[in-house]
Amino acid sequence: MNRYDGRPHDGAPAMIDAASLFLHVLAAVGILGGAACQVLAGDRLRQAATTAEVNMWGRFTRTLGRLVATSAVVSLLTGGHLAGAVWTTETTSGFSRPFITLGAAALLLLVPVGPMVGGRRLRLLIDSASASTADGRADPDRLAMAAADPVLWGAVHSLVGVAVGLVAVMVYKPGWAVTAMLLLATFAAGWGSGVVVAVRSDGSSSRP
Repeated sequence: MNRYDGRPHDGAPAMIDAASLFLHVLAAVGILGGAACQVLAGDRLRQAATTAEVNMWGRFTRTLGRLVATSAVVSLLTGGHLAGAVWTTETTSGFSRPFITLGAAALLLLVPVGPMVGGRRLRLLIDSASASTADGRADPDRLAMAAADPVLWGAVHSLVGVAVGLVAVMVYKPGWAVTAMLLLATFAAGWGSGVVVAVRSDGSSSRP
């Protein structure tokens, strides 16, 4: 394995490390960008005036979740490579560094909450809207309630929070306790913001 010894690598290993770093940064952009677009699409979904709009914005929001999930997988793979090839020395493993180990834990435990919890509820909302459109018997109150589900938007907004936390620990590389608290705090702050916007929109959204 190519070990980091404080000197720049030459040849093929250097190219591989640079490509891995590029993809790792690109994956972070994908997670944050996809999550931010989900938040913006969610605002349009909660304001949808017809079942067709609910269906359209719901599908778009859910598709962005696939971007987030793919980016998270790329981040894990490239991060694992960088941990071994760049951050590991003869005496210290790259995984002894908090920003690497806890960052990977956040990718495995916190990031999936958005696609798993939010994605499932979006799928149910899309199915309900599609069924209502097909049989012509829409239930406006039920669809509006589902579109303003606090758990749905808490999960979606949590992606933005944890993505910001991941970028922060990558840049600042704090110790174990600060890294853990920062990742959990940004995840919780994102979830809380999602709940707030969902509750606020519940009474003011248009009925499909």
